Amino acid sequence: MFNLHEQLLKLQEGELEIHNDFTFEGIDSTAAKRTINGLTDKLVVNGENINDAPTFDTLMCFARDLASIDPKLVARGLDMLVAGFESEIKQVSVAMNTAGHDPTRYAEALDRYAFLFQWTIERGESAASKSHSSAAAASAAQTKSRKRRANTAASIIVAAGGGGSTIAEIVSGWKSKLLDLYVLVQQTLEMPLGRIWNSVPERDTFIGVFTRLAHKIMENPAYTKDSDFQTVMFRTLCLWFENYNGLYGLATMITQNLQHYEHQSESMAGLVQLAYERYDGTQLSDEVLRAIAGKAFSSAQHDKTGPKSTARFLVKFAQLAPKALLRQMGLLIKHLDSEAHIMRSAMVDVIGHLVLHLASQEEQTDMIKNQINEYFDIIEQRFQDAHFLVRAK
Repeated sequence: MFNLHEQLLKLQEGELEIHNDFTFEGIDSTAAKRTINGLTDKLVVNGENINDAPTFDTLMCFARDLASIDPKLVARGLDMLVAGFESEIKQVSVAMNTAGHDPTRYAEALDRYAFLFQWTIERGESAASKSHSSAAAASAAQTKSRKRRANTAASIIVAAGGGGSTIAEIVSGWKSKLLDLYVLVQQTLEMPLGRIWNSVPERDTFIGVFTRLAHKIMENPAYTKDSDFQTVMFRTLCLWFENYNGLYGLATMITQNLQHYEHQSESMAGLVQLAYERYDGTQLSDEVLRAIAGKAFSSAQHDKTGPKSTARFLVKFAQLAPKALLRQMGLLIKHLDSEAHIMRSAMVDVIGHLVLHLASQEEQTDMIKNQINEYFDIIEQRFQDAHFLVRAK
């Protein structure tokens, strides 16, 4: 019986064993193509064929040797996995809607697909990222050597060097297949998965593979610039939050992104807005804003990303969902005294957006008028701020 949790640990620790080992490295493209075509025929006909030991072992070899495979075959391999996963999801859906069928019989196949997606996608994205960062060194080595290089995913990524930093820019169809995959994941998260897995930890391990991959994929700015791609990822995360107790996991993911990835500040505001408006995400916005309110930001040189990213998030979120931000303004106001001037400046900006929101309300109650006056008083006080950028704001 395949145990996803145990296999993920072995993969992480480098202790994974492949009994029917097969290497794609060093074989000619015809043999590799024949192998992948054979796997494709099996999975497309019946997604459950992934439970066949020799088939699964060869698929693991494909994931392991990804950097040694022709990019065209890498694309075909990912397409094969997505097609097999789709076939399995369709069978699960039929089983759930047909009396006398047992959905639990599909748990093992789904876990195997999750495992292969984890290994394949993470390896592909990591290889592209590492190759991009070492492109200058690789270029120098190529100048010294005139030997012809193999036509593999790794060599083409390095050759592309400064031109691209994602495998999607090297392997044609990679991004579209990721989109297809996450559309299927959305369909899966809309199912009552408790009918497939016997325990919550087993179910959550399966879901966790796709939420972690979504997190890793969004670390790359090249993906987050694509609005369609971003929307699919966001909806997947929102379904996790809404249907499978993903509140604290998603809130932690968002706050960590703000701490480490400046390019994600405004997109994270869009994610929280989507959750707030369409997925009853009041709890998520409250949790994220409370976490931000509890942080202390310094003006030290080494603490640049955190305050800058968080400041951009707050300003964007005040524009997108001022009503949600108002709920936690009593806690966030402390950042007007932050050591980091960028946070003080952001809070002035936030207050400006909140004033516009309050002033646009049809019913101008005494409470709203008093709140607007208080905010204007705070803005006036900022004219005496120690930093000229805050005063200018």
